[in-house]
Amino acid sequence: MQFKMRSICSPSLFTHCCVLLALALSSAAMAGSGRWTSAGPEGGEVSGLVASPDTAGTYWAVSRGGIFKTVDGGVTWTEANAGINRQLNGIILHSPTAAGRLHAFGSNKAFFSDNGAASWNDRTPPAGVLTGNIFAAELSPTTAGRVYVGLTDGSVIRSDDAGLTWAATTPIPQPGAFVVSAIASHPSTAGEFLVATADGAGGSDHRLWRGTGGGAGWTEVPCPAGCLWENQPLEDLEFAGAGGVVWAVNSSGAARSDDSGATWTGVGGPSGGQRLAINPAASDEVYVAGRVGLAYTTDNGATWTEVLGGFTGNALLHPAESTVVVYNPFNTALQLAGSRSNGVYRRTSTVSDSFQPGVDGFNAANIRAVDTTLGDRVHAAIGDAFSPTLANFRSTNNALSWSQVNGGLEADSLRNIAVDPNDISVVYAGGLFVPKFDSGGTLVPANGGVYKSTDGGVTWTTIDAGIPAPASSFGFSPFGTVRAIAIDQYSSVGGASQTLMVGGSGRFTPDGGGGFTKLAARIYKSIDAGTNWAASDTGIGGAQAGVSGNTIFASVAQILQDPNDISGNTFYAATFLGGQGPSDVPTLDNGVFKSTDGGASWSLASTGLPRIGGNPAASNESVLSLAIDPTDPTGGTLYASTNDVGNNLVGTVYKTIDGGASWAFSGTGLSGRDVRDLVVDPLTGDVYAAVADPLGNGDGGVFLSQDGGASWNSISTGFPDSAVATKLALDNTGPQLIIQAGTTRGVQSFTVEPDEDTDGATDATEGAAPNGGDGNDDGNDDASQANVASTGVAGPIRGVQSIVTAELTAVSGVCSQIESSFGLDLLQSVPAEDTYDMPFNGLHVRIPDCEQAELTIIYHGSLFDDVSFGIRGYGLDFPNEDIATWHALPATGNGEAWTFTLTDGGIGDATPDDGVIVFQGGAKRLAERFFSDGMEAE
Repeated sequence: MQFKMRSICSPSLFTHCCVLLALALSSAAMAGSGRWTSAGPEGGEVSGLVASPDTAGTYWAVSRGGIFKTVDGGVTWTEANAGINRQLNGIILHSPTAAGRLHAFGSNKAFFSDNGAASWNDRTPPAGVLTGNIFAAELSPTTAGRVYVGLTDGSVIRSDDAGLTWAATTPIPQPGAFVVSAIASHPSTAGEFLVATADGAGGSDHRLWRGTGGGAGWTEVPCPAGCLWENQPLEDLEFAGAGGVVWAVNSSGAARSDDSGATWTGVGGPSGGQRLAINPAASDEVYVAGRVGLAYTTDNGATWTEVLGGFTGNALLHPAESTVVVYNPFNTALQLAGSRSNGVYRRTSTVSDSFQPGVDGFNAANIRAVDTTLGDRVHAAIGDAFSPTLANFRSTNNALSWSQVNGGLEADSLRNIAVDPNDISVVYAGGLFVPKFDSGGTLVPANGGVYKSTDGGVTWTTIDAGIPAPASSFGFSPFGTVRAIAIDQYSSVGGASQTLMVGGSGRFTPDGGGGFTKLAARIYKSIDAGTNWAASDTGIGGAQAGVSGNTIFASVAQILQDPNDISGNTFYAATFLGGQGPSDVPTLDNGVFKSTDGGASWSLASTGLPRIGGNPAASNESVLSLAIDPTDPTGGTLYASTNDVGNNLVGTVYKTIDGGASWAFSGTGLSGRDVRDLVVDPLTGDVYAAVADPLGNGDGGVFLSQDGGASWNSISTGFPDSAVATKLALDNTGPQLIIQAGTTRGVQSFTVEPDEDTDGATDATEGAAPNGGDGNDDGNDDASQANVASTGVAGPIRGVQSIVTAELTAVSGVCSQIESSFGLDLLQSVPAEDTYDMPFNGLHVRIPDCEQAELTIIYHGSLFDDVSFGIRGYGLDFPNEDIATWHALPATGNGEAWTFTLTDGGIGDATPDDGVIVFQGGAKRLAERFFSDGMEAE
């Protein structure tokens, strides 16, 4: 079957058109055509930031989207993720002894770069040493290659060779459970460092230790009454040069030591601080981040000054929260600071409040809401933020560029945007606003989380009359995060729709008598375009007590209207269970609910959906998304993405053809996956799924079913490994279908081109292959063969485009389909190798439903005249599924072609998923500076 038949080539001009398309593969005008691209929105959370001490203007930042690098002081940023295959925890360090050497960490991963983040190597400690999650790290300024890492089980481990080998230090002699919260290495005394610990049992036994001999011995630093860590653990420690000055900070304030940490003096300081930065030229000047704006002292803490100017967090002028701050080592009057959601702020002059955003290219916004409409208009918004955020964006050119549109918007984050189908100037949004103080010190309370625009999403008003208000000025909305908006398309009066429903978390609280009191419903309905709201969740159920006294109840994730019911009365709601503990077995109604009376009442419609933990007595699994097929005139066909939220986010897709009366499995190709969103093309009935891959193994992205959910194929050509897809929107208003995907790397856009065999190479590209579109010369067009893909790749030399053909032959398993075939030039996450060159580039291919297959790669017109040529694949280091590295694959070369065998879970496979093989690699040769015998050239 084919993609949507919106061909731009007439039959008579087909050959000429294919040639033009092949030539246009490298053209910016074709960006996103047949592959995923992104132009933002820019920003996002910055969890780590470090400056180069050797090269002016060079910094590295850590975000949800991985690592970004700037060489112009934070004006522009580029991705620097090659070799990183896991989410990072914000720790990034630059060697104090060697230029361009960096260490970055995840909760259970360690990475090293010796080339300024051009590529990264996995240097994770072995399991026997890594006995807890990584929480703190520090590099020794006196011993080259020494790394200290603090773990959540209280251990400190050490490497003396930049992470090649690791060993545990002598255990810290602190009783009970504790976490290593901060480490600071002495700048002049070898082997000496300070370690802060936090009580691991929730108590107040927080301590400070001095390590000597590289961790061979430990001495506790006394904590006199009132010391900074008496009641709160230290969040950060930092030495100020070789003079013995040390600074510490936590949520209570700051402290300073003038004797290398032996004694301490409290210096007041700002509350809420988490990170320090000391002026490398003046130890009495310190900045504190991790709070609203920044705070600094220039007199050893005698006085502190807040920096709020320039840290504009939203259109209401509430200051943003900082996360980290670093000095410019070449001009200490300037700093860079990271924020919770708005990317990087950079100071541009000696004026302390001259900060301004520096996010050009910083494509790390966590987009959780997307919608499209006429006029090439796309709406997108940041989700899961709980501090002032420039959350809302709009594009008028199909996501090629973005503008911030936050006027009047009292929201920290949005989880849903819906354009009124009867009046596209009317836009609704749902999200969350946390109570906070504005820059003038005035408290701004929380609101109900529902917003409306009447000018196409440019300016906004809060519309929450009837939605319960917080119990106190500092309280959160009891309705919680608003995730769902459903507009009744049949309720138009004079243009705009009048009836709509919104869904949120809702709230229950124990009543003291064994029951529960509902503080807020899960669904509210308006019949006057959002002016007033009334509860509308009768039938969705109550609450249940968990084994630990926690309150479990169903919250709403999505609401859909049946477009075939012109009375406007049929709606469906998807629910998930909140408050569930790991030992709980909830028995509440959950999953899918249906209303046939406009939301006045709801009934459970989850028969056939899986149960939590496979327990037939438990609640149905949560449903994170619903999609209705408008091409079914009965309105009875829906798809649901189920998820056992309390069980490692494992889920799949189910389908009903009788309006929710019964459901059946419809997830072949998506079993055991975290499916976050489903949408149906209203013209063809094709179904699209956003599949999260938070491990970054290259097997998430967007999937397509063209057979009513019977099977699913990945259509993730060029989709970034570091992007987690959570929301989809389709635009059918132009000649070609455009998919907009909300991800942790902004909005990813895909213009659908005809691809008959769904292999990731468009029909036009495959038609441009040698032999008249028969790249493997078997007498059949490549475009009609699912096991053959001829795709365009950009060579590493001048980016010259060429066609490479991949042919798949089954050995064990079905192995009949190639998916997501594209050149490695589209993947930023695959690192180069120092010892090998790839002169003709390589391929990414996904092979579903396969245990073992033979893959032939044909490099048309290429000459393999070097005996050191061979096939190398970048995959997981099985049986260790957490480490990715380059492997040599046994292969046979025959002229332009190379043939080799791939095995699920074997060398060259880049995903741990059973039954799926992902290959990323190609023909490589030893670099010119190396001989084929492995000896360095003279």
